[in-house]
Amino acid sequence: MGLDYDYRIYIRRERLNRALEFIYEHSEKERASFEIINDQLYKIDRYANGEISKTLLENLGINQRVDTCILVEEDQTIVEYYLYDLTQNYTPDSTDESDFIDFYKGTEGKWWIGNVEIYINDYSSKIEDCIELQFWAVTSDMSRLFAKSKSIDKYFKEFCRATEADYGCIYMEDSGYRLIWAKGNEYNLTVPILWNSFEEHGFVKVIGDVLKL
Repeated sequence: MGLDYDYRIYIRRERLNRALEFIYEHSEKERASFEIINDQLYKIDRYANGEISKTLLENLGINQRVDTCILVEEDQTIVEYYLYDLTQNYTPDSTDESDFIDFYKGTEGKWWIGNVEIYINDYSSKIEDCIELQFWAVTSDMSRLFAKSKSIDKYFKEFCRATEADYGCIYMEDSGYRLIWAKGNEYNLTVPILWNSFEEHGFVKVIGDVLKL
């Protein structure tokens, strides 16, 4: 079984629209499967024949999933990630190396890191008026990238700041959680408490107790 890492950001419900707008504006838009129109969230489906359909997701998509392709700055881990992909998939007869690399670069020279699934979860049973956003790495290689990339870490810290998030972390299975944000401050704190403990007590409660927040 492969690695299954994800970033989890906890925000107030009234900031969900702002959060989705941030994600969209910092995405490779042609690969984002959602769009906000007149403060309403639409899921976008693109078909092989070039047609596009948009479906309204009521309640700003709470308890639903959308996909995106986040854009991040270059770092050594990102470069190594794509060089590995290049060596595995590069076929001289079918593509040019520079075209292959350019394919993964979006606007302003930033890199897109493949499909990221976003689960918009109602977290109000644990924290009043709270939404949990899960950004899921869809492959083991992407999970490793999530855990190691300084640029991806920076992206999510900027996201937390822009949305005034209460908490943010990355879940790394048996390695526990790494806290990246809490109550307006950045962190890089690995918390070796596993899934069952957090599910029983709630991530925010455990972190709040640890940091005395």
